[in-house]
This record gives sequence, C-alpha cells and structure tokens, in this order.
Amino acid sequence: MRRALTSLGVLLATTPLVIAPGLPATAATGTLVVQADGAVVTTLTNPKQGCYELPEFSLLTRVSLENKTDTEMVLHSGLGCKRGLLRAATRLRPGTTRERTLTGTYSIAVKAAPA
Repeated sequence: MRRALTSLGVLLATTPLVIAPGLPATAATGTLVVQADGAVVTTLTNPKQGCYELPEFSLLTRVSLENKTDTEMVLHSGLGCKRGLLRAATRLRPGTTRERTLTGTYSIAVKAAPA
C-alpha cells in the first residue's frame, strides 16, 4: 500500500511537466552590442531573461548600447539590476541604439521575450 501511494505521488508530481510543454520562450532573439570608446566590450547573443553585469567603465567613458534583439532591455547604474542613486534607468527598445557617457559599474536587465 505504501509503495502504491509513493508511486501515485511521483506520478502526480510529474503530471504538470507533461501537460504544459509549450511554455513561451524567455530568450531574446538577436544581439546586444556594448562598445566603450569605440571598442566592443560585451556582446550578448540570444540573451535569456535576467541580469547581466557589464565591465566597469573608467571616468567619462563614451558607451554605445545597440539592441539588435526583439526584446526590451534596461540599463541600470549599479550591479544586480537595481535602481541607482545618481542616474535613472535607461530603456533600450528593440532595434535601437543609445549612447551615454558613463563611469563606474552598470548592469543590463533583459526582459522576457515576446510570446
């Protein structure tokens, strides 16, 4: 009896995995290119939803962010994609390029890809 209940529990626990195989993808399609003073410092290809830390920028670095994906991204002035104290977050819509003069640590939040 105990073995039958254990088998039933395992069967019920795995049922949602079988029922919902078609969940939407959370990876963006395309590339995000980050340049600092004209040199490529980071390239994210088909990035998954989440937070990505950028290399630290020296004093008054001219940074170009080119979002060639199908997903919106947000540049945060701090690590861990948290709101910064000195600079508001910058939205990067799909297919856009933003140029900023930055100093210090920054991170990029990749939002969920469209379904």
